[in-house]
Amino acid sequence: MQKFVISLDRTPERTERFRRANAHLPDIVRSPGVDGAKMDVEEFKRMNLLSESCQFTRGAIGAGLAHVALWGLVAKNGTPAHIFEDDAFLCRNFEQESARVIASLPEDWDIILWGNNSDTALQFELLPGITQCVAVFSQDSVRMGINKFRDMDVTSLPLPLTQTFGICGYAISPLGARKMIKNCLPMTTVDIAYSSLGGRVLTATSIDHLMNQYYPTMKAYTSFPPLCLTDNDTANSLNT
Repeated sequence: MQKFVISLDRTPERTERFRRANAHLPDIVRSPGVDGAKMDVEEFKRMNLLSESCQFTRGAIGAGLAHVALWGLVAKNGTPAHIFEDDAFLCRNFEQESARVIASLPEDWDIILWGNNSDTALQFELLPGITQCVAVFSQDSVRMGINKFRDMDVTSLPLPLTQTFGICGYAISPLGARKMIKNCLPMTTVDIAYSSLGGRVLTATSIDHLMNQYYPTMKAYTSFPPLCLTDNDTANSLNT
C-alpha cells in the first residue's frame, strides 16, 4: 500500500523530524498539503469545500483539505493508502503488522485508525455490538516513551471505532474515502455529542471532529494497542 505524510513546504523541519523518526519506513511520499496561511477561503466556499458557517481556523481548514485531497486520490486510484500527519511515530514492525491487520478486516472495510491523540478518550466496541469501551491515556507517558515505541514490535487488534480525536495515522479504502468525502464536505461548524465524554457536546473545530459523526455507521476500526503514536504538541500544531 502507498503511504503518504502530510507536511507543508514551509515547515521542512517537521518533514525532516518525521523522516528521522520513521527511517525504518523510507518509502513514504510527502504530500505538501494545503497551507492555511496562503489559501483563498472564499474560493473554497465557492467550490463547496467549506460552508458559509464554517468557523474553523485557517490552519484547521488547510489541514482538513489536505486529508480530503488524499481521499480523492485514493478514490480515484481505486487502491487503499496509509495517510500520516508529520507528528506521527510508527512502531518498528508497522509495515508487517498493519498489513496483517488489514488482511483480517472485512473486504468492504472503510477506515482504520492506527493511533489517536493521547490527551483524550478513545471509544470502541470491545465485543462488537455488545460492549462499548472507553480508553483514556496519559499524554505525558506517551511523550516520554515515544522514542522507545519506534523500536517496539506491536501486536494489535482491529476493533470497531465509535469516537476519538486525532488522525495522526490511518489507512483508508477507496470506499471509505468516497464516504468521508460525501459526509465531511462541505466542512462546517456543528455541535457533536460525545458519549466517550459522558454526553458532553463540543463544537467541531477540525475535520477529525466531523469524522466522529460517521465512524459508527461505517466499517471503521481502531487498532488496539496503537501502531502509531503522536506527541501531539499543540504549540506547534498547524490547526491553529
